[in-house]
Amino acid sequence: MIRPLTTADIDAFMAHAEKQAAENGRGKTVRFALRQPGAPRDRPRFRSTIEDGLRKPVGEPGWIRIWIAVEPQEQEIAGHVGLRAPAEPRSAHRAFVDVGVLEPYRRRGLAARLYEEAIAWASGQEQLAWLDAEVFAHNAPALTLHQRLGFVETARVADLFRLDGLPVDDVRLSLRLPRRSG
Repeated sequence: MIRPLTTADIDAFMAHAEKQAAENGRGKTVRFALRQPGAPRDRPRFRSTIEDGLRKPVGEPGWIRIWIAVEPQEQEIAGHVGLRAPAEPRSAHRAFVDVGVLEPYRRRGLAARLYEEAIAWASGQEQLAWLDAEVFAHNAPALTLHQRLGFVETARVADLFRLDGLPVDDVRLSLRLPRRSG
């Protein structure tokens, strides 16, 4: 079941985010985040950012919306998709998007379903015209998913990051939102 995150879900979401972060670069999972695997997160700041962002209206700096996929048997958050405001107020017509699915639930179409939910919602927001994503160039599954959903590569920054001493290219992707009628 996919549904919007509420403030009552924040503790479970934070546990999910920690599980996902622990998978970063481990086992079959490619490195997908800058944060070192296992590095501690500033939990009070993380919680505050989510709580504040959920309360803010779309278009206001700092707004956040998150959808979660809850695995019915375990009542575990299996995946999420999040939209957030860009830092630049003159870019309020855009939202950054990220998605994360725990390893046991991957390759079942869950990330695509999460994205479809977020895209449908965003398409109904008058203020929003674009969704933007950033993906490491070596993350072929994520690039394929974004392209399948209609995202277009808008930039590729060579050697933007160094992870474990190795250069990592960053790929910027954008999706022009379809407009939903009434």
